[in-house]
Amino acid sequence: TVNGTTGWYVFGPVSLQPVEFMKVALAVTLAAYFSRRARPDFGWRELFESGAIVAVPVFLVLQQPDLGSAALLIGMWGILVLYAGMKKRHLFALGAAFAVVSVVAWTFLLAPYQKDRILTFANPGADPRGQGYNVTQAIIAVGAGRLFGSGLGFGSQSQLKFLPESQTDFIFAVVSEELGFIGVCLVLSAYALVFVRIWQIARKTRDDFTAFLLLAIGGVTFVQFFINAGMNLGLLPVTGVALPLVSYGGSSLLSTLFMLGIVESVAMRSRS
Repeated sequence: TVNGTTGWYVFGPVSLQPVEFMKVALAVTLAAYFSRRARPDFGWRELFESGAIVAVPVFLVLQQPDLGSAALLIGMWGILVLYAGMKKRHLFALGAAFAVVSVVAWTFLLAPYQKDRILTFANPGADPRGQGYNVTQAIIAVGAGRLFGSGLGFGSQSQLKFLPESQTDFIFAVVSEELGFIGVCLVLSAYALVFVRIWQIARKTRDDFTAFLLLAIGGVTFVQFFINAGMNLGLLPVTGVALPLVSYGGSSLLSTLFMLGIVESVAMRSRS
């Protein structure tokens, strides 16, 4: 159990977070489903069936409770249904369903500290030394970086321990403080290259299953990056989502490298 979330299996000195590998399993499962039910035949049946597939792991993850990982799985599914040919009427239905699920989750599933995070997101300055402390310190760190940053290892917010969880949840704020705007732009460019490469490989493949699998991998990685950066900038609630390939955490790193390995394997086989 870490910060109120019970989501790790401990084997001696090694701890594994199963939800990281669930991302891979769900990507394969959804790719197999959508490759047989893609446009122009996409309808209500496909929407509900695919939603049921993703609802099972999402429900289990929320029991931990881990709102961030649940958002990643839902985000992956959302990107795939858009690519599969979801209609406008489906989008409106999803919006209504999201509203209902949000009320149910708030009432029965979310832990008190998760509710506090969401409320703090609306106004972190209301309690800067309590629930809003993390977000406030992250925003200060981002602003302190200015153009060129303070230098690696010289960030006052992270090195003097003002910024909590600086090696995991708020690593983006550390990068911003120590490398500045220029460094952040370079990091964003590196991520952009990864996403563009995945998209290009997916477009070139002639196999629907492979295309959906690559889109699922690229989609969940993008959503993970987007949520982490957003919560560091105070644009999204703090949900404990790691920054891909940067945040400390073996399970996250292993699952991300495994998924990127699949992408490169497809690229190599396409060339041959």
